[in-house]
Amino acid sequence: MRPLGPFLFVLTLSFPASCLAQQWELGGSAGYGLARNLTVSNAAGSATTGFKGGAALGAVAGQSLYNYLGGEFRYVYRFGDLKLSAGGTEVIFSGLSHAVHYDLLVFARRRNAPVRPFIALGGGVKIYQGTGKEAAYQPLNTFAILTKTREVEGLGTVGGGIQVKIAPHVFLRTEFRDYITPVPKQVIAPVRGAKLSGVVHDFVPLVGIRFGIQ
Repeated sequence: MRPLGPFLFVLTLSFPASCLAQQWELGGSAGYGLARNLTVSNAAGSATTGFKGGAALGAVAGQSLYNYLGGEFRYVYRFGDLKLSAGGTEVIFSGLSHAVHYDLLVFARRRNAPVRPFIALGGGVKIYQGTGKEAAYQPLNTFAILTKTREVEGLGTVGGGIQVKIAPHVFLRTEFRDYITPVPKQVIAPVRGAKLSGVVHDFVPLVGIRFGIQ
């Protein structure tokens, strides 16, 4: 299957092209994601699973709706290998994810202020991909199998940050997001008799540059 990254990147930036008469900001960001571990268990014990930390790259198209309210479309590409570990044994399987979402932002100061703290809340979809090479035998296969597949899950986002005006129509953004989804049980597939539950919390601090378009 062809990678989704370039397609989603272009889609995210091209959507607002017909709305440039509005007060838009276009930009990009970079950061590093750290996901909370999950537990998969069977009658004999338990193992830790989830996603390793990795770089995150993003694109954004944001609109100033009112003085204290904004909205933005975002795409984030996240490097994040799958992992499974127990009893001193660890299995790593190459992986990544794509997050596409829309957020509402509530700012603490008016839109012409040079420094604007904000909180954000939104939703969309997250696409998990296992990209490693599958083998006939995988260690810890009494708990789960890490698979070369693609899975789409509903996504909730929450976070906040600060936007600083550094030049006319140029803004520096620092922020923190929690990307929340159900466990992708096709990518991390619990075997019969094993239980994997809970939600994935992926904590991603980001730093980015935005350019205003009026």
